Formats: sequence, C-alpha cells, structure tokens
Amino acid sequence: MSRARRGALLALALCLPLIGQACELVLSEHRSQRELMRLPLDPAQPRADVAFTHSVLGTPVLDRYEWRTGANGWRAHLVEEQFDGEGYGLPSAPGPGERLERVQSGERGFSRLTLDRVVAPLVVRPLPAQHMRVQVPGHAPVLLGDLSAQAIQLRARGCPDTAQ
Repeated sequence: MSRARRGALLALALCLPLIGQACELVLSEHRSQRELMRLPLDPAQPRADVAFTHSVLGTPVLDRYEWRTGANGWRAHLVEEQFDGEGYGLPSAPGPGERLERVQSGERGFSRLTLDRVVAPLVVRPLPAQHMRVQVPGHAPVLLGDLSAQAIQLRARGCPDTAQ
C-alpha cells in the first residue's frame, strides 16, 4: 500500500467518530435524564431562545442563550434578556459588565439587558400558564409543556470545539 493511501486511510479513520455527530440542542427531563427531543444548532454559533409569558405582568419575556465550550465542557451563557414592563424577576438596573437599554419597536418598545452569565445546568420548568417555549433559529418554536410536566434540561451536544 502506498504511503499516500495509508495517510488517506488514517485521516478517514480519525474522522469516522465525527461522521453523523451533529451539533444539537438536547432537551431531557432534568432528574431522570430521559431524552425528549433534539433540535439542530448552528455549529458556528450554537444558540437558542427560551421565550415565555411573565407570570405576574402577562408580558412577553425572551432569554437568549449561547453555548460555549471551555475547560468545564459545554455551558450555556445567558447573553440577552428582552422584556416589557417592570416587575418581579425582571432586571431594573444593569449589573457590572451588563447593559440595559430601551428599544423602540413599532408602536411598542421593550427593554434589553445584554450580559454574559453562565447558567449551568440550564434547567427550565415548563409551566403551562407561561407558555414556556424553546426557539432555535430556522425552526418552529417548541412548547415545552407539550414535552413533559417535569423540569427540562437544555444542553448542547456534538458541536465543534471551535464554536464560541
């Protein structure tokens, strides 16, 4: 066998574990780890939104997460919160390194908090009254209450280590 052919076969053998491994958002029950669903993520920028209705104000809230890899593996980072109004659980002032701004969109505006907070593990309780849903770019929103009544963990799997 030629040296070039051996080199090509070695390269193929090294790549085989990666074939079929997609960058995905895995949704599973937090305590049992029973897998509920997988959604494809952009391997260049793995991210997803968790959207819901504020339990007191009845206004929309959107939390944007990015998954980043580091010494502790893949972890979710809360990078943006969008919300309308002031109330329990909503930020009223930015913390260190954060930015809070008012954004005008059509007739209504909303507040946007830009931050970088590690959320590990990322666990969501799918309360039906809040219409808790996950939105991945390019795909229809997934209503979490339709998947389980248990707390749901969201984690990235199979994404390349180069994603930031």
